[in-house]
Amino acid sequence: MKLYWPIGLSKSMPNRTSRGELLDETLRDYTRHVMGPDVEVEIGWLEKTTSLLTSTYLGMINDVHVINDILKAEARGFDGAIVGGHWDPGLYAAREAAEIPVAGPGESAMMLAATLGRKFAMLTVMDGYVPVIENNIRTYGLEARAITRNPVRKFGMTYENFVRCLEGKDDEFLVAFEKTARECIADGADVVIAGGQLFGPAFVRHGFHTIGNTGVPVIETTACGLKFAQTLVSLKRSIGLKKSEHIHAPFHTPPRDVLNEVRATFGLS
Repeated sequence: MKLYWPIGLSKSMPNRTSRGELLDETLRDYTRHVMGPDVEVEIGWLEKTTSLLTSTYLGMINDVHVINDILKAEARGFDGAIVGGHWDPGLYAAREAAEIPVAGPGESAMMLAATLGRKFAMLTVMDGYVPVIENNIRTYGLEARAITRNPVRKFGMTYENFVRCLEGKDDEFLVAFEKTARECIADGADVVIAGGQLFGPAFVRHGFHTIGNTGVPVIETTACGLKFAQTLVSLKRSIGLKKSEHIHAPFHTPPRDVLNEVRATFGLS
């Protein structure tokens, strides 16, 4: 099985960190750790990125290129994909345009959270993602499973403290995460979702899977997205389960000839 994971950023990580190569290496190791030897995961970096992904307009431009890369991966024979970012950028459009299964890491993590506890909260890395994710919770019909007060909260991550954590130099990143997670727990969360597609390798390195002495699990979004994509592909292969193609379905695939013609017109093919 082959899955495609578009990061949605260029490896140069503009306005974030100069350690893109380290991130790429650790993420590749992480996918092998999570998915095992029978699933190949290709990590896709954009050649160019708008970088300011909290902007509705600039994020939309970025999403077009991420979705285009998913369609190219489909044409290359990939079986499924995820959209990358924990706020599920372009998920519904990607799901509509592609015939292969496309999973959203945020959506997958929220659905899993609903099976692990009563109320979840999600921590994110930028203030601009908070309203986007809160809207996703409503769109996914999961408001009743999230804590009532501020179910999505920014915590004190910087790319500097994250890279140091990834390298094993200190745990400032995890301390900041745990501080905000405990505030969510005090407000009723018994499951915490870690909103950040890069976090998995750091969590594995430090054995960070629960909030200490609370019993509250920490869900890493990328692992959920990849595993859900794997499940969707497996069900498609074994019992023919696919997205709805009913005319009123939100993910009804556009006519392929029209899709390809438009992509070619805009230089996306």
